[in-house]
Amino acid sequence: MRMRIAGSVFLLVALLTAAVVGAASFDVEKWSGNSSLPVTETDPDGLVLDRENSYAWAMAEYGDYLYVGTNRNYMRQMFETMFGEGPLPMGLDTVFPPKDDYAGKIYRKPLDGSGDWELFYDSPRITVIMVPNPASPDVYEVLPNKILDFGYRTMEIHDGALYVVTYSFFESPYSRVLKLPDPGGTSADLQEVLRVANQGGSGLRSIGVYDGALFIGTEDLNVWRNPAPSAQTPLATPPMMTIVEVMGRQIPVTFSDVGGKTGWTLAGRKTSFPGVATGAETEGWGGLWDFVNYNGWLYASMADPVNGFSLYKSDGTIESGDLWVWTPIVASPDVNEGEIYPPGLGNSQNTALTMTVFDGYVYAGTFSNWKDLIAYAMDPSEEAMNTVMDHWTPPQVYRFDAGDAWEMIVGDNSGQAASPYFEAPSLSGWRAGFFDNEAVSQDNYSTNRYIWRMAVHDGMLFMGTMDMMTILEVLSESESADVEMQQMVQMLQTVNFNNPSGFDLYVTEDGVNIQPVTRDGGFGEIFGGTGDRYNYGARTLVSASTGNLFLGTSNPFYGCQVWKISVVPEGDDDDDTGGGGGGGCVAIPPGRFFLLYVMPLLLVLGIVRRTR
Repeated sequence: MRMRIAGSVFLLVALLTAAVVGAASFDVEKWSGNSSLPVTETDPDGLVLDRENSYAWAMAEYGDYLYVGTNRNYMRQMFETMFGEGPLPMGLDTVFPPKDDYAGKIYRKPLDGSGDWELFYDSPRITVIMVPNPASPDVYEVLPNKILDFGYRTMEIHDGALYVVTYSFFESPYSRVLKLPDPGGTSADLQEVLRVANQGGSGLRSIGVYDGALFIGTEDLNVWRNPAPSAQTPLATPPMMTIVEVMGRQIPVTFSDVGGKTGWTLAGRKTSFPGVATGAETEGWGGLWDFVNYNGWLYASMADPVNGFSLYKSDGTIESGDLWVWTPIVASPDVNEGEIYPPGLGNSQNTALTMTVFDGYVYAGTFSNWKDLIAYAMDPSEEAMNTVMDHWTPPQVYRFDAGDAWEMIVGDNSGQAASPYFEAPSLSGWRAGFFDNEAVSQDNYSTNRYIWRMAVHDGMLFMGTMDMMTILEVLSESESADVEMQQMVQMLQTVNFNNPSGFDLYVTEDGVNIQPVTRDGGFGEIFGGTGDRYNYGARTLVSASTGNLFLGTSNPFYGCQVWKISVVPEGDDDDDTGGGGGGGCVAIPPGRFFLLYVMPLLLVLGIVRRTR
């Protein structure tokens, strides 16, 4: 593969002066680690200066505290899963923190900022029985001191209690749901209210509340329901696991009964969602992804890296026993009846869907398929690289109404990122991935891969992204990086000169007119500096009763961060310079007016399509 690079375009960035528009303004404060601004991207953070706290993976306001659940050294674990333990390939061994402690942790900090972050809960360690052949259970090995929770993935408040979903990361014998019943409680008050055996994947993810009950979704497409979850009877004997081969990898799975489901009923199962890929096909990236309660229905989205995401809804009508009737909205037309959209809205690269209710609609952001990137990491060949580029599909934002009619808010109406069901340009004018290089009209090379989280705060919808550019840059900077990778990254940097690496955060007051708050992972547009490219994701967003929006980042290099954002009332924005621990800003315009002046020059310089 050959690419022609217009490196001179970087000089044009200075021409794209950001203007102030009549939009909301904000005060922003770094709420963890070194609070001095602008950020120094290599400063350790991880809430408590622990770089292994990779993601602020789960976040919730509960009582007087903000709670954050983390995973640990996540990207090192991911590469170890692909390549085995030992020094990582591609020069990555010195990029991520050294391996020390993979046990998940929960932290909390007083909402009023009167204290610092404190460790609230540390994953317990348990004994596991490893059986080479389940048909001969008398032959086994006792494995003590095994991590139970590799992370804490989601949080939800239900009936006055805080619920936390754990993460098994292919290794733990089971995932579980924890309950803190009292805002004044301690970690000793945590109750284990659900256990789900590890069947060769990452376990649980989705959690939601509907019609007075708590719902938990599993990777194998089970939907568990319980109005009042209570403590389960502890396991009497250690769980039993064995090793199976999945997609060429050796994966531990649990074959003994782990119980832990008293009071829970199965409202949905794999047969409730026909046409959705599960098991080995999904390689741990599938299953129930998200729930949203809307217009009297519970909507459930399923991740599917084979066919594209699916979406079903139910109002609790019983099909048989405890199982509910689930109506397909986005699903395979080959095995479902009715007028429905096909998986991924017709684009199989749209793997998953995250949802939030705003202004009478459900806003839905997509997650772009990772399978080609994983295949390239396993076999960095030219053919694999070409496949990555041919399928490059930045994420989109849609909304649907009470009649399940969809509109495209952010996205493309042509090219590889388009859905065949949306022929008109997006309502916001933004292309997929918030790509805004108007000189590149046929292709879309935004490096955003995920609309990771959305939240409603102070009457506005905030949307945070995951930016793949960070990982690609780090790989290309390795001594072992091949020329193809370096050329691809240089091309992506060139065409995304207005959107550097690091997460983006966008805001809209009406659901259509969308402005960026930051596009460099560290609010560099506000405080100066270059932002923080290592913050590749805006993983969690929580609108707190204190009037603040809290943002938790994903940063597997130097540790996750938490930022506090406050909306400044109109006419009260008296701090435009930042400095210290916080500063003021207005939403930043896309700068398209300025691009019109330099577009001819961009075309002359040749922001180019690849040639082979």
